[in-house]
Amino acid sequence: MQKIKAFFFLVTITIIAIYTVGGALAAEVTKVNVSQGHVYIDRGKEAGFIMGSDVCFYSYAGERIACGTVRQTSAARATVKVKNREAKLIKRGMEAILPGAAAY
Repeated sequence: MQKIKAFFFLVTITIIAIYTVGGALAAEVTKVNVSQGHVYIDRGKEAGFIMGSDVCFYSYAGERIACGTVRQTSAARATVKVKNREAKLIKRGMEAILPGAAAY
């Protein structure tokens, strides 16, 4: 009985850890400037979006749309530079994820 309790405890802790790390490494698109190729997201340095880091954008269905580089960041927001053609495909509300995060 002790082994079963320990097993379920470890599974629960693992699930909680994966959920918190995955949530911390994801952000939402708040604005897109197509002409400049800038995508603005609602997370910043505190969530791991630091200058120079790569960010990928995913559609609502989970498909990868584009990837870019963080150009400007603050504690609460970040600006990501992508190609202009790719910026046309990114819409407000889509998810921005650091490539190291296993969200999909």
